Amino acid sequence: MALLLALTLPLAMPAAAAAPSVSAQAYVLYDADTGEVYASREAHKRLPCASTTKIMTALVALEQLPLDASVTVAREHTLAEGSRMYLRDGETVSVSDLLYGLLLASGNDAAVALADAAAGSTERFAALMNQKAAALGLRDTHFTNPSGLHDAEHYSSAYDLAVLMAAAMKNEDFAKITGTREVVLTGRTLANHNKLLHTVQGVDGGKTGYTKAAGRCLVSTALRNGRRLIAVTINAPSDWSDHAKLYDYGFSQYTEQVLSAGGAFEARLTVVGGVGESVALASEKVGVYLTAAEKAALERVVYLPRFEYAPLIQGRAVGQIVWMYQGHVLASSKLCVAEAVENSFTVKNRVLY
Repeated sequence: MALLLALTLPLAMPAAAAAPSVSAQAYVLYDADTGEVYASREAHKRLPCASTTKIMTALVALEQLPLDASVTVAREHTLAEGSRMYLRDGETVSVSDLLYGLLLASGNDAAVALADAAAGSTERFAALMNQKAAALGLRDTHFTNPSGLHDAEHYSSAYDLAVLMAAAMKNEDFAKITGTREVVLTGRTLANHNKLLHTVQGVDGGKTGYTKAAGRCLVSTALRNGRRLIAVTINAPSDWSDHAKLYDYGFSQYTEQVLSAGGAFEARLTVVGGVGESVALASEKVGVYLTAAEKAALERVVYLPRFEYAPLIQGRAVGQIVWMYQGHVLASSKLCVAEAVENSFTVKNRVLY
C-alpha cells in the first residue's frame, strides 16, 4: 500500500475543567487508548498495592495456563492468609474457575493455586510477574507474591497499575472475567467485590484491594462512547466516590467529532486493464469522541495502492483512512470501490461475439 495523503486537522481547544478533589494518597486517571494522563497525584510513588496485585497474577496465569487445565488443590492452598474463594483440600478445579475466584472473590487461595500450577512455586511465579512488569515498562513495580500480602519489597504505583490494567483488558478472557458481576462455579456463588460495576456507567472491570499497610486500593476501567479510561486510587478512604468523580470528569473531556460523512472520497484509484482508467472510491461514515488536545493535533493518513487490476467488484475494500493522535490510531475507515469495473478484454470479446 502506498501512502497517499497525511494532514493535520487543527481545531480550537476550549479551556479544560479542573480535576475533582479525591481522597487518595496517590491516584491517576489514564486514557487506555493514548496513554494520556488526565489527572494525577503522586502517580509514580512506590506504594503497597494489596490485592490489585491480582491483575498481574491473572495476566501471567492466562499466559502460562490453558483455561480448561485442571488444578488439584493442595492443603497449603486452603490455608492461604486473607480473603479466599474457599477451596477444599484435594478438589480439582479448572484454571478458569480459579481465575474467577481470584478476580471476583479476591481469593488468595486461588492465587497460590494458580502460581503453583503455572510455575511450581509462588517464588518462581513472582519472578514471572516481575518479568512481565519489565516487559510492560512498569518502572515502579516489584512483586514478591501473587496475592498482594504486605512485604517491604512488594509495591507498585498508580501509574504502573493503570498501564497494567490497560494491557490486561486487551486479553479477552481477562476482560470477560473482571467484568462479571456474579457467577456460580463448582457449587460456589462468587460475587464481584467491585461494586462500581453496578453503580457507575460504563465500568466493565477492575480489582479491589486492602491491607492495613496499603489502605483501600482500587483499579477500575470504564468504556463510554468507544473511549476507555482507567482510574487507580491507592490509600483512598472514599475510593468508590473518587472513581465516580474521576470518570465524570474524564469523560466530560470528550466531544463527538464527525471525521468522515461517508460517501464519495476526494481521490480516484487508477485501474489497469479496465474499461476506464480510474474508479471512484467511497469511505465509511466515521464519528469518534475526542479531547480538545486530540482534535488539535489529529492526523489523517490515507493508504491506497498506486493502482489495481481490473476487474473490480463494487464494494471491494482497496484502501484505508486512519486518524491518529501522537502515533495512536483513534479511528479508521475502509476505502471501497464505488462502482464495478469490468476487464476491458472481456468487454471487447462481448462486442465481437
